[in-house]
Amino acid sequence: MRLALGTLAGAIGWMILALGIGMVAGRLWPEFAVASRNPLTLTTVMLATRLGISFVASLISGAVAARLGASERAALAAGVLLLLFWAPYHVLQIWAQFPIWYHLTFFVSLPLLAWIGGRFAPIAR
Repeated sequence: MRLALGTLAGAIGWMILALGIGMVAGRLWPEFAVASRNPLTLTTVMLATRLGISFVASLISGAVAARLGASERAALAAGVLLLLFWAPYHVLQIWAQFPIWYHLTFFVSLPLLAWIGGRFAPIAR
């Protein structure tokens, strides 16, 4: 039960963090906010920024998942859950709008960085 709750909390935490960090980035960089509404206008630096936001959210949410789930497995499971959630959207909706390196980096980073974040979380057993 704890593993499942940690996994779910990590995935939901990622969504909240990514949205929040993205909003801050848009406030600090208005061109980024405008371009985010029209993916065809995103520059390479903006795509890297989006990946950076995801990286930070993945590390933190992995730590949250591991802490609440009392296991690094919860962090990895949260990353896999996020991958399962986002992969269909990327493949079916936005694949042609972004370079393949962007999608592949995003896909690999979700479970990997969540797991790494979980490795650094103090786990109460």
